[in-house]
Amino acid sequence: MDMTSMLVFCVVVLLCYYALRTPNNIPMGPLTVPLLGNIPQLIGRNPLLLFRKWRKQYGDVFSVYMGSQLLVVLNGYKTIKEALVTRGNVFSERPHNFLLDKINEGEGILFASGTSWKRQKKFTLNCLQELGFGCNSLEVCIVDEAKILIEQIEQNSGAPLNLKDILIRSVSNVICGIVFGRRFSHEDKQFLEVLSNFSEDAKYLGNASILMNCFPFLQYLPGDLLGNKTILEHTKVFQKLYDDLYESHQSTLDDNNPRDFMDLYLTEMKKNSTLPNKEENTYSKNQLKALVGDLFGAGTETTSTTLLWAVLYLLHYPDVQEKCFDEIQTVLGMERLPSLDDRSHLPYCEATILETLRIAAVVPLALPYAITREVYFRGYRIPKESSILINLDSILHDCDIFKDPGVFRPERFLDSSGQVRKPNEFIPFSCGRRVCIGKKVARMELFIFLTTMIQKFKFFPVDPCHLPDLEGNLGITYSPKYFQVKIVRRQDVKS
Repeated sequence: MDMTSMLVFCVVVLLCYYALRTPNNIPMGPLTVPLLGNIPQLIGRNPLLLFRKWRKQYGDVFSVYMGSQLLVVLNGYKTIKEALVTRGNVFSERPHNFLLDKINEGEGILFASGTSWKRQKKFTLNCLQELGFGCNSLEVCIVDEAKILIEQIEQNSGAPLNLKDILIRSVSNVICGIVFGRRFSHEDKQFLEVLSNFSEDAKYLGNASILMNCFPFLQYLPGDLLGNKTILEHTKVFQKLYDDLYESHQSTLDDNNPRDFMDLYLTEMKKNSTLPNKEENTYSKNQLKALVGDLFGAGTETTSTTLLWAVLYLLHYPDVQEKCFDEIQTVLGMERLPSLDDRSHLPYCEATILETLRIAAVVPLALPYAITREVYFRGYRIPKESSILINLDSILHDCDIFKDPGVFRPERFLDSSGQVRKPNEFIPFSCGRRVCIGKKVARMELFIFLTTMIQKFKFFPVDPCHLPDLEGNLGITYSPKYFQVKIVRRQDVKS
């Protein structure tokens, strides 16, 4: 047999193999390539745009293959709500992930599953409630950080500025106060390195973890094409920060006077260390590290990215920026800083935040889910250990729910009397058992940070003839491409 015949024979065998192994009655989807699945269609493309196209072709439940791994994509409010709420007992696990398992070892709350996840989540929620997470007791901390944010911006007033670096430090210090009981200076080198690493990892972790999961042999290739080696190196930097904070908390712990999340957890660790059945003790130093990493990362990246999108859209829609400023000036004036009590009196500002959450969709594909047994859903059979992708973009950009979804229009969240209204379908923080536990504090931060910035500054494009791109980069989060903005103090703005 010559080489051509051999090649044809191998291709036919592969095609027959894939045809025979395709499970019956699974959701329809685009044609796949042997061994690679749908990866070739996704490379270099915006998955959100492709998923919109495939939803029109195959419906609200369709499938794609990442290599040989079946990924079922759920679209539309009714479908997603049925899965995550009505059948949340089935759709609540996380898939095994080669790269993330190396980082967190299956612990924490974002990427973990099973009994340990349920216990850690319940304990974390109780701790955060005790610490005033999402309540007005946090307002002072957020306002203080907003003041520092204003000072940092003023130092660069009038010059082109990469606002991302300043925003991420201010936002991160809010969650640091809750978790570590302290804030970090904006010049702290260790803090800045950790933040830079988290931000970089958010860009590449999604694609790297998916491909590494499909093709584990990629870890042995020379170089660092997927960035997985860099991501693993970054964990060492965070480990050093965590170890320092852990030792400090251990040496100063007072069980009767907890100062922060780490104190509460260390106290619980001591209680559980005496359990006769060691398997019931899910509290450990590594588990705490995973939880701290989850809270630190999620509480930093998503909120700061949403604020950055807000500024970017204000550059594209200067009329919205002026309406927000006029409302703030009418209600507060120029001296008194915004507070949470002002939220109901600043409906247009609040609607602008809601519209940013909708159109930017910072976590448009959520984090993948998994099912531990075969299930039937909406007439389809989904095999055991399939991965489930929740496409929130399909709701937030659904023209049947939000007319002209590509247009930034805060008025869509205002009723006829000018008060804020939110449709049931507005779920930027997802829903069900895995709903974002920090959504209350995120909404607090977004309101105070954004209204304070608009009150004190006016945002201008660096080049009015070439506005920054509104298409972002999709990793773990959907973030704007790099851009600079010119920020001028309101008192210096010419009428």
